[in-house]
Amino acid sequence: MEENNPVLLSLDAELNHLRNAYSQQPNEQNRYQLVRLEQLIHQWAPGRRARG
Repeated sequence: MEENNPVLLSLDAELNHLRNAYSQQPNEQNRYQLVRLEQLIHQWAPGRRARG
């Protein structure tokens, strides 16, 4: 999978947004969304580490 793939770039942007939201307001909902997106990235691009 190429690093400049538009879907991966979009997922990385959303991941950064969720990480910022969780750092500013650590709660269960933000944590769940963050973990779920990390899992989605791993499923969509196995072996790739999420940026951020």
